Amino acid sequence: MMVSLLLMAATAQAPAPAGLAAFIRDMGLVRYDDALTDLNGDGRPEALVYAMATKDGGGQADLCGSGGCELYVLLLDASRYRVVSHITVSRPPVAVLADVSHGWHDLSVGVAGGGIVPGYQVRLRFDGKTYPSNPTVPPARRLTGRMRGKIVMAETSP
Repeated sequence: MMVSLLLMAATAQAPAPAGLAAFIRDMGLVRYDDALTDLNGDGRPEALVYAMATKDGGGQADLCGSGGCELYVLLLDASRYRVVSHITVSRPPVAVLADVSHGWHDLSVGVAGGGIVPGYQVRLRFDGKTYPSNPTVPPARRLTGRMRGKIVMAETSP
């Protein structure tokens, strides 16, 4: 079944918060994609970081495997960050869905590779503390039908 996401209206992004820059520096990231979006409805953006490669890995896709790369959900303040979720084996597109669980928007990520053929999109629900760390197993659920949301990260090559 094909999943279609109806895009919500795009909003302008503010300059990257210092906490996001600190995370990128602390992780030694040299290849990554990031998006700022308010996931918890507090009026301040959280950061999604799709991490592919570090300096230590020589810029190669050392944070990726056959199933995808690592996705981090960060809670930001003026100069720091806190990792809310570390999601493994995920692939773009990454979408913020209109549905909310425990006060945070549900996320959608792609899963494919590592034996999953063909790939598909899954829904990740916030459980009050974090999102599921592995989108290939429950509680992650395969998306079916029409889902409303906003794609915040398009497909990327690791």
